[in-house]
Amino acid sequence: PPSPSRPARCLGTRAEWAPADMAAEPPGIPDYNGLEILSPMVRGASLPMRLCCLEYGAGLVYSGVTIDHSILECVRVQNKEFGCVDYVNRQEGKVVFSTCEEERQRLIFQVGTKDACLATKAALHVCGDVRGVDVNMGCTAPFSSTGGTGAALLEKPHVVADILKSMRRELPSWCAVSCKIRMLPTVAQTIDFLRLCERSGADAIALHMRTTDDNRDKGHPARWDDLGLLCSEVNVPILANGDLLTRRHIDDFWQRCDAAGGGEGGGPSCPRRRPAAVMVARGALWNPSVFAKAEVPYDEVVRKFISTCARMNNVHFATKWTLKEMLGSDSQKPAWLPVFGGLQGAALRRLKMELDRAQNMAELCRLFGVDHDASAFPPDAFNLDYGRRLLQSCEMATDESLVTVDGSCGLTAVVAA
Repeated sequence: PPSPSRPARCLGTRAEWAPADMAAEPPGIPDYNGLEILSPMVRGASLPMRLCCLEYGAGLVYSGVTIDHSILECVRVQNKEFGCVDYVNRQEGKVVFSTCEEERQRLIFQVGTKDACLATKAALHVCGDVRGVDVNMGCTAPFSSTGGTGAALLEKPHVVADILKSMRRELPSWCAVSCKIRMLPTVAQTIDFLRLCERSGADAIALHMRTTDDNRDKGHPARWDDLGLLCSEVNVPILANGDLLTRRHIDDFWQRCDAAGGGEGGGPSCPRRRPAAVMVARGALWNPSVFAKAEVPYDEVVRKFISTCARMNNVHFATKWTLKEMLGSDSQKPAWLPVFGGLQGAALRRLKMELDRAQNMAELCRLFGVDHDASAFPPDAFNLDYGRRLLQSCEMATDESLVTVDGSCGLTAVVAA
């Protein structure tokens, strides 16, 4: 690896800097055409959720957004207890990001940033473990936009250009650089922004078909009628996002695209030039098998998710949060979607109450009928304290580590099974 005493430039070959356990041949920039993709979701796009979506047919999966300085404060730990790679905060002992070999060639890491240098450092820190790095430019949550990241970048095109150009220049050529944006107040402004991202080196652009003023919870629909023009104005792949909540919605969208002209009825109409791919958020959170072409029994889907959470050491309260989303009601959730056990009324309310009371992974598994042997796992598994033990129990190495653009070495550690 480059010497820590001088600035490092990532020239794109595995031997120069990448982790020793990385796949031998990087697969290159994804072919986005026709893909159905798991959207980045804070809390929702966890490692177990991503793995389940891939198993059911997702072409790519995005991680939830991680702020640049948060990932840079992490040690990369090759965790052989669970067969994954954990990025653990050095000070807090908290696992900030987890991934594994199963998803490496189909995972896009999303970073929240407002600074080209920090964005590039963060991307270099993780790019050996992912297929690409995406910049969040569409999140309207206060933690993101008030800090100058997320949707706040839509008003700072010069910062966006600096970020994308820096990442594309410094990252390996095989690592995709992309961004996820929202529509701007006018179609013309959105086109200008898309062109800016394309000129600055983005390999793909995910486009949420709402503006920052549109509120889905207040019934503001995605602006699908504008998609055709937007897709026709750039050559970079567009990944369309918004209101694709079920398999029926996705199939209807592709059918309209194939028919080249749309038709009557509800749902998004077909653009004049179709997007390369579609991106699904809430629909996948409610039912990860939304990507499957054939129907999968919903009880099987829920149990698969829980067992994957146990297999990948998902923190139990994070697992619980997702299960509550799966069981919960939403103003836009179609009434005909399946419910676990076919429960309704008082029976469903009792299940939700028991879920609220569950205190650990064993209780979650028991509640949903998933086999679970607690003695087969480390005593601190599924808890926040697990990451702290990783830092305490493994040997640190600085000579085989990931290198950031200013030459500082991140630490790589290995914990034995």
